[in-house]
Amino acid sequence: MKLHDLRVRRSRRLAALAPGVLLVAALLIGVNADSATATVFSNPVAISIPSSGRATPYPSTISVSELPGRIDDITVTLDGFTHDWADDVDVMLVSPAGTAVVLMSDVGGGHAVEGASLLFDDIGRYLPDDGQIGTGRWWPTVGTLCDTTCGFGGPAPPPNGTWMADFDHSDPNGTWSLYVYDDLAGLAGWIDGWSLDIRTKTTTVTDFDPESGPPGTMVDIIGTNLRGATSVTFGGVPAESFSIRSNTLIKAAVPQEAVTGPIAVTTSFWGTGTSPTDFTVVPPPTVTSFAPKTGKAGTSVTITGTAFTGATDVEFNGTAASDFTVSSPTEIIATVPVGATTGPVSVTTSGGTTLSSSDFVVKHERDVSLSVGDEAEGRVTVADGFAACASQVPVNVELRVEGRWRTVSHLLTDASGDYTVVVSDAGRYRAVAKGFTLSSGDRCLKDVSPTVTK
Repeated sequence: MKLHDLRVRRSRRLAALAPGVLLVAALLIGVNADSATATVFSNPVAISIPSSGRATPYPSTISVSELPGRIDDITVTLDGFTHDWADDVDVMLVSPAGTAVVLMSDVGGGHAVEGASLLFDDIGRYLPDDGQIGTGRWWPTVGTLCDTTCGFGGPAPPPNGTWMADFDHSDPNGTWSLYVYDDLAGLAGWIDGWSLDIRTKTTTVTDFDPESGPPGTMVDIIGTNLRGATSVTFGGVPAESFSIRSNTLIKAAVPQEAVTGPIAVTTSFWGTGTSPTDFTVVPPPTVTSFAPKTGKAGTSVTITGTAFTGATDVEFNGTAASDFTVSSPTEIIATVPVGATTGPVSVTTSGGTTLSSSDFVVKHERDVSLSVGDEAEGRVTVADGFAACASQVPVNVELRVEGRWRTVSHLLTDASGDYTVVVSDAGRYRAVAKGFTLSSGDRCLKDVSPTVTK
């Protein structure tokens, strides 16, 4: 084609340029297994390249919004690149984050270009320094004359990147700017429009197990692109410890100050993924008081505290109460079980187990039997089976004399609670097991046998 005809075509096209800028976002191309999304954004408004200086518009822009994740790969295409002298044209792409990469500068020599489609990627080849430029896939290329002749006027920032990969791992959303500049007076041209093909990846949290638990619970967090995680939060509270098991699994401990809310994972490359549902933090229960403070098996005890909802176990010093009712989140009514001993009261929920700060003192009812012949003999038994209140315990055998009970023998029961003592006088007898408190705090209640006569 003759140079004159090329200039005529150029002048006709420049006259038809629209004064405004129309931005078009293309259809979502696809989503793959690692949450990668490819989307094309275009600006079809032509860029007019003058014989010298800044193109119009300067810069040409594309607005990207609501694109999830971070950049995994990006290419840029210049459509219909036409110029009388390719070597004059400098083109630079600047991302919303400020990364500036020169796509082409001082390449193509003195050759004319008409209607070339230039796709810039890190998979391709260098543009020819002094040869004909044509449609193809190219690396960003800076020619050998750039040190002295290439450049961009303000407001273009200075270049700070070399490859398209320099845009990777940044947020794609915002305004992308294409600066086109003619660095040597003489000839002119245009670009029909340009587009960005952006492939993003995002960290996702799709599920977790268990769905609830107290602080300290280990949770399996399932998602995509989890490698490189720098933070895991529960309801916005950072987990103190977590381990990355694979690109799809993280194990994390619920932090002590966690609140009910979504689980979020932030990675160094692919941003933050947030679970679609909340992890429910179950606070551990607390026991603040109980009444009465003492009682025997069968006594009804009102336990006061917090977070009692869903209580699964109530114990008196380790002995489970088979009968208890959760009246409210702050109250439980429990029956002291047979076999209970003096010690703290505990409440267990899905949030954990808590102990009372003081002991519930168990009173053990006893029964003393007595028969009299040549010997007085009998047994001490305990209603709830607590042997310590029957074995090796003191018993007084008493005789009724002149209207008063007088002790005729002090003795200790044997290991089975039995006792035997010789008595000689006729009269009315009884046996008394006095009440006392064990070192454990348990109270053995006093009991007196029925009166018998010799």
